[in-house]
Amino acid sequence: MEEYTITAVRNGAEKKIGAKKGESLLEALVRHDIYLSAACGGTGRCGKCGVQMCKGATEIKEADRLFFTEAQLQEGMRLACEAYPQSDCRIVIETGDEADFEVVTEYQENDAAEAKKEKTDEDCFLIGIDIGTTTIAVSLVGCASRKIYHTVTVVNHQRAYGADVISRIQAANDGKLPELTHSIRKDLYTSMERLLEETGGSFTQIQKIAIAGNTTMGHLLMGYSCETLGVYPFDPVNIGTIETDFTGLFGAAAKEAGAKEEYGIPVVLLPGISTYVGADISAGMLFNGFDASNKVDILVDLGTNGEMAIGNKDKILVTSTAAGPAFEGGNISCGMGSVQGAICQVRIDGTKAECKTIKDAPPLGLCGTGVIETAYELLKEEWLDETGMLEEDYFDDGFVLAQTPDGQDIAFTQKDVREIQLAKSAVRAGLETLLLRYGVTYDDIGTLYLAGGFGYRMDLDKAVGIGLLPEELLDRTTAVGNSSLGGTVTYLTDPDAQRRMERIVQVSEEIPLASDKDFNRFYTDYMFFE
Repeated sequence: MEEYTITAVRNGAEKKIGAKKGESLLEALVRHDIYLSAACGGTGRCGKCGVQMCKGATEIKEADRLFFTEAQLQEGMRLACEAYPQSDCRIVIETGDEADFEVVTEYQENDAAEAKKEKTDEDCFLIGIDIGTTTIAVSLVGCASRKIYHTVTVVNHQRAYGADVISRIQAANDGKLPELTHSIRKDLYTSMERLLEETGGSFTQIQKIAIAGNTTMGHLLMGYSCETLGVYPFDPVNIGTIETDFTGLFGAAAKEAGAKEEYGIPVVLLPGISTYVGADISAGMLFNGFDASNKVDILVDLGTNGEMAIGNKDKILVTSTAAGPAFEGGNISCGMGSVQGAICQVRIDGTKAECKTIKDAPPLGLCGTGVIETAYELLKEEWLDETGMLEEDYFDDGFVLAQTPDGQDIAFTQKDVREIQLAKSAVRAGLETLLLRYGVTYDDIGTLYLAGGFGYRMDLDKAVGIGLLPEELLDRTTAVGNSSLGGTVTYLTDPDAQRRMERIVQVSEEIPLASDKDFNRFYTDYMFFE
């Protein structure tokens, strides 16, 4: 039962929603499909869900004081997750809705123009889907041409329940599983609907849908319990190939959107290898041909978790290391996702910084590639030493990179340095441990494939410069873009793909890192900036 009316204003648009007694402002907004970033899962720790309460302001909480100045608090700034309305209120949401996330799908770019010319000759299509923790990519593929005609990308609105898989596992285990499942199914359905609208197609033309994502995303999509994912022995409910159909998976979301027809389109979720090395990595290995390679290759997907694999057609070792959300702008004081206005490139000369933002928009914050470049540039200018200590002039307030349109400093702080140290040392230590366990050196590696949007945009020289990637493999490192999405397309279009995928899973073995002495040694060593 609705108790209060919230008038939410964002980008000049006004929407009235109802709030239940005892629910937070954030919960009410999400329930009515108004999404804010909540990297911490709504626990008051990240400060990303700030809103201005122009009417009906709630009491000031301790968490509010951590992120807002006294002047801002008096102007009504509050964390939405900590605000519990007691009467009708009016709020202004100053952050964007993250609908313009830059999502990498560029692996197919060379074929796109040719495919669009041929589209009129086809009446049968396939859909490949990559469910990322942050973003979702959906591609329309021709059955005959085996080419991609169009791709749409959207934000994974589960971000409102936390930026990383651990936060979402916790939210699911705290009773939010139905909401998380509904959220992802709705996102996927509306993405497919938009894909077909933009290409003039219909669901009657779709022959099959293939989906890849990490194990947590797969569990949340299927509505599986996550109770055993986050605790030892970290057992998934099901990481094998899952075959279902469109109506069973998306029927409720389609009905909610006003669809009247039902479709029996086969849907397959690709298999994963373990709880923390999911179908997105096995799909990436399929895309990059690990099952056919005689040489030893490496696949690294950098995100909240640094997932990686090393091997060839005979033997593959995989692992996952908790890098944290720094590579996606999370836990960074002025961090944000890869959206318009995010600083993505940085050059520092003395005390002055030159910054480039996504879409050349006015600067609003710092995304993952900007974090890497800032750390590198501070090292280069010797404002940051090898231990990760900022010079005294910048220790308290950080190094100011730019200002927002309203005059707020965008600074890189000592805490931010520590976040990137933790992230990069975890990834590098995981990679070094895999090399050690496989019994090879850098000289034995054929190609290091760098997967994902972050890796695709990253300046490799600067990543090497802070010790995230090994200098010895720089000339053999290739950014492959969204290889998870590419793997779903391969699965749909290669008649031998199912056997190939089964081979990859069969020869793969997970190396756990939590109690690995060598990993812990590497982790300490690579905490330093090289």
